[in-house]
Amino acid sequence: MHVTSPLTVGPDVLEIQRHLERLGYAVGQLDGAYGVATAAAVRAFQRDRHLRVDGVVGPQTRLALMAAVPGNRPSNPSGSIGLRALEQARRHVGTKESPPGSNRTPFGRWFGVDGVKWCNVFVSYCFAIGGDYTICSGFQGAGIYPKGCAYVPTTEAWLRATGLWIGRTTPRAGDIAIFNWDGGVPDHIGIVERHLGGSRFVCIEGNTSVGNESNGGAVMRRTRALTQVNGFGRVD
Repeated sequence: MHVTSPLTVGPDVLEIQRHLERLGYAVGQLDGAYGVATAAAVRAFQRDRHLRVDGVVGPQTRLALMAAVPGNRPSNPSGSIGLRALEQARRHVGTKESPPGSNRTPFGRWFGVDGVKWCNVFVSYCFAIGGDYTICSGFQGAGIYPKGCAYVPTTEAWLRATGLWIGRTTPRAGDIAIFNWDGGVPDHIGIVERHLGGSRFVCIEGNTSVGNESNGGAVMRRTRALTQVNGFGRVD
């Protein structure tokens, strides 16, 4: 089983969803439709069980899923995916695009699309390299490439569709912050480093500066406020 168009629907899918939910993986609605939320839950299960992470329920994944015991989800000794992405982001604080104003970075070269606004490319890089996790995998929308996503509105839509959206609440280290400066479509993205108390938090962001919030040309730590975000996503 995997995501198709139109979606695969039936009792077999519903059985998979029920097993995933009992094991603690968020699948969204138990509707018997193999959509992006179900595929994301399958990928999380595959990562935890050291299977090939592709979101496809083949014979090996099905066997492991049916044999898994509720309440016995393996722990990740290196921390959550978000925390590992954060650790990768910390390594690149101070990295600047070169030449200035070009949007050209090592992250864009890795992504395969260089010379474009790169805040979401940077987040995709950190989750892929640090957390072995592909942002927006299996989702459809603008800015999606094999290694992640380059377009913030699509990333927010993916977080919401897959049950990873936690809204505008107290963030934790490793959360994905979706910024909105003017009330329109979201403008910018980063990875939360720590909560400062109240409405303030520290975020590591690509393509930012004090003078240009979302096209500033560097990886920086920025102190932000909850009023500046649409909300947060959490990839455990």
